[in-house]
Amino acid sequence: SVTVPTDPDSVAGAAIRSAEPVVTNAERDDRRGDPSASDRLDGRDDAVEIDGSVGIGVSIGSLEEPWGVLCVHAPADRAFSDREIDFAASVADLLETAIEDLTDRTRLESELETTVDRVTDAFVGLDADWNFAYVNERARELIDPEGEGLLGENLWERFPAAVDSTFEAEYRRAMETQEPTSFEAHFPPLDSWYEVHAYPSETGLSVYFRDVTKSKGTERELAETNHTLQRLYAITADRELRFDEKVDDLLALGRDRLGLESGFLARIDEADDRFEVTHASGSNERLRPGSVTPLSTAYCKRTIESDGLLAFTDSPLEHGISADAYDEWALDSYLGGQVIVDGEPYGTLCFEDESARSEPFTPAERSFVELATQWVSYELEQRAHQRDLAESERRYRTLVEHFPNGLVALFDENMEYTLAGGQILEEIDATVQEFVGQTVRQRYEGETRETFEANFDAALAGEHRFFEFDLHDREWSAHAVPVEDDRGEVFAGMLMVQDVTEAKAKQRQLRERETRLERFRAYTDDVLDAVDDVFYVLDETGDLTRWNETLTDVTGYTDAEVESMHALEFFEGEDATDVATAIANAFETGHTRVEATVQTKDGTEIPYEFVASKLENPDGEPVVTGIGRDVTDRREYQRKLEGLVDDLEESNERLEQFAYAASHDLQEPLRMISSYLTLVEQRYADELDADGEEFIEFAVDGAQRMQQMIDGLLQYSRVDTQGDPFCPVDCEDVIADVLADLEVRIDETDAEISVDSLPRVYGDPGQLRQLFQNLLDNAITYSGDGTPRISVFAENNGETWSVSVRDRGIGIDSSDTDRIFQVFDRLHSHEEYDGTGIGLALCQRIAERHGVEISVDSQPGEGSTFTIELPTVPVADEAMERAPVSEADTETDPTTEPVTDE
Repeated sequence: SVTVPTDPDSVAGAAIRSAEPVVTNAERDDRRGDPSASDRLDGRDDAVEIDGSVGIGVSIGSLEEPWGVLCVHAPADRAFSDREIDFAASVADLLETAIEDLTDRTRLESELETTVDRVTDAFVGLDADWNFAYVNERARELIDPEGEGLLGENLWERFPAAVDSTFEAEYRRAMETQEPTSFEAHFPPLDSWYEVHAYPSETGLSVYFRDVTKSKGTERELAETNHTLQRLYAITADRELRFDEKVDDLLALGRDRLGLESGFLARIDEADDRFEVTHASGSNERLRPGSVTPLSTAYCKRTIESDGLLAFTDSPLEHGISADAYDEWALDSYLGGQVIVDGEPYGTLCFEDESARSEPFTPAERSFVELATQWVSYELEQRAHQRDLAESERRYRTLVEHFPNGLVALFDENMEYTLAGGQILEEIDATVQEFVGQTVRQRYEGETRETFEANFDAALAGEHRFFEFDLHDREWSAHAVPVEDDRGEVFAGMLMVQDVTEAKAKQRQLRERETRLERFRAYTDDVLDAVDDVFYVLDETGDLTRWNETLTDVTGYTDAEVESMHALEFFEGEDATDVATAIANAFETGHTRVEATVQTKDGTEIPYEFVASKLENPDGEPVVTGIGRDVTDRREYQRKLEGLVDDLEESNERLEQFAYAASHDLQEPLRMISSYLTLVEQRYADELDADGEEFIEFAVDGAQRMQQMIDGLLQYSRVDTQGDPFCPVDCEDVIADVLADLEVRIDETDAEISVDSLPRVYGDPGQLRQLFQNLLDNAITYSGDGTPRISVFAENNGETWSVSVRDRGIGIDSSDTDRIFQVFDRLHSHEEYDGTGIGLALCQRIAERHGVEISVDSQPGEGSTFTIELPTVPVADEAMERAPVSEADTETDPTTEPVTDE
């Protein structure tokens, strides 16, 4: 190909801009003397000469949108006739038409491709060599879910399982006969059923197909039910079989239909507590004809107590089975019903298995056992009463009338119903009489009549037909099957109909639910993306299966990069090891927590705390899901707090050392003062007057009180550092020891102290003894002028015990209740009441060490009640035998008096 100019001076350029053919100068000059050509060449004054040649140029397409130009060139001495010019114009017109057709065809092919992609069914196009020429989106979802690509691939090479299958046979037949074909087939590699419609052409095969696996499952379930009913019908209707043979066949049929280990028919005698197996089928050696056991230890006792069937697939004890019966038989799956003869319990017909069943019994399975139980009951009645052949028809009617969720009917060669029944009749306000005796033409109208006639004809011809129809504002699925006599000849047909309205509605609801779930997933994604913390889901391999935008924002990785990463790739060194251990713990224990430093894409390190729990995803697989929170600020706060704690501990240590040193250093001078004053009093007693003796007494008393204050201060400073470990403490023992210590004061004051039942608590035995000794000593001290009356009692608050000491003394003003717990803060002078002002402060320190509070409730002149909340004994400590507490552990220094408050 070459490129030619299209400027106005060129033939191509002039032709594109002209509605008429353009001829070069030479052709015009050669034809000037030709009168017949003068009109043809008028208007061609713009003809041009190209490289010494002559030519014709004709535009292809319209002047507004030209497609191209047709140019014809010849030597310079060549002349063109009108005929040749017209011919060139005709060729240009022909090319224009062809180009337009080609353009339209390309457009139509594009539109067709778009249309095919929009078809909800899957569609593929195969060429004559069986290669994929086209695959729409739905087809790719069904047969190429991994997106490996099918275009250009050979069908039989890509799907070798299709070779020698129904698919190959039907496809090849369609191509050979050039006739469309439709069929349903199962494709094992994808474990799916497909409904296929193939349309052949000379160039290939167009195939439409859709996944009908779900509907096939429903059909199979219905087919199994229908097959079971037919077998049940065949067994019970076979006049050649004896009753025992029929029961054995029925039990075998039930075991096969229910998938259980054994089936049996048993007779019972409640009065004699007797359970006897009369017929059995299966591998349970204990359930053999003639086996006799107590009814009280048999599952059948619960069966005859039930109004309907007794059914369970696991956990027998939750369904009323006694522990003795379960220990005796150990059956986890059971479906059985009563056999009633002449209105009285005869026995049970049951199917059982030692293993639990994964799926609950379906209504069809329950109905089978109900029908079988009813049939056995009826047969036993017939045998007892010697019913004639007419009773046999009643037996069949019993089977039909109890057909679950539908209707069963027999029809003759005239399509007239001869027998009908089913549980659904009452729901649609119909009776058996409305069906029996009516023909299909009398019963139905329009399309429904045509559907029934076509399928009944097929059944009477020996075919099994399945069809669906709408009637009575419901959706139905139906089977029409032939009924054969002993010679195998069809003499009637059977119709089995089930109401599938709810099933269809559930399918629609399921689809709607899936849509809602998808919308909800999008909503939860938006919610999770709005959370500042990192959200994540890990599978058992540690791969991330879901995360929010915060993860990508924090780490700097894209979603595509995160999708290909393992969770441990965000950590290094010991952090990676700690995270791996935490993930394993989460899957093992159900929850975990770990702190680790996240390594971002640009190398930034960010401390994070991760908390996660184990869950199951929608597929039932275990996953770990949780959040991660940036703890940079918290760690900084912790560092500051730890520094403050260290400073506080150091300060407390210095204060304790100071208090110890001060008390130790002050005690010696006080002892010296007290000793020398005592010597002065002893040696110079005769020389001292009354004032001197009083002065010495004041000085000795002050020294002693100073000694008590120093001892109290020392005890106050050592509450937290020199206490004993917490253990279970019996408060009654503690109070008894305190009362023994205060025995002299109690006798001197005639104090009346009552002690109620007191609990065991958790604390430091020695400190609790000091606390109660101070409270009781204060209660005696501030009893007023009357006899001290004090009571000690307790109240349970769940996790704590409130232990109270109540007196009826002088009481405390409500404005002073905070002051009494301050060190050296006294409400009364030494002349009024003796004391150091440390006792209650020490009690409060002891309460604080136990993590509880001490409080006072008091009114002046009414007395006071001091209450401390003490923790209960932990379960672990309560379970252990408490070791005895020695006197060395509990007693205070015998030389130390109770530290009173005032």
